[in-house]
Amino acid sequence: VLNKLYKLTALQSSFSVNNIALVNGRPELLNLKRMIELFVEHRHEVVIRRTKYDLRKAEERAHILEGLIIASDNIDEVISIIRSSKTPQEAIQRLIERFQLSEIQSRAIVEMRLRQLTGLEQDKLHSE
Repeated sequence: VLNKLYKLTALQSSFSVNNIALVNGRPELLNLKRMIELFVEHRHEVVIRRTKYDLRKAEERAHILEGLIIASDNIDEVISIIRSSKTPQEAIQRLIERFQLSEIQSRAIVEMRLRQLTGLEQDKLHSE
């Protein structure tokens, strides 16, 4: 009875699978266990790379924020330096010389909008 059920109904079906995948740039026939191992290894690499990327971006943002906090603490002097400079490049150079900032930090200060100078925005900088 069981064999007839399998044969005449959809209780059992079989199909062929050709599990060929690229492994280290070469096509390889994989069994299910090897395929799962390679997939887990791939996901591990993806998570590692994404985490390193996120860390690098966070470190870059922290570097810029350090410069913006220095600028907000000395806002009157920063504004006078920027206003008295003839070009943005000159303002960047003068900020680097005066506050020992990096070029990235100085560029962020020069490109900063005036609305970021308000007290609420300064609190956001410190909390970030």
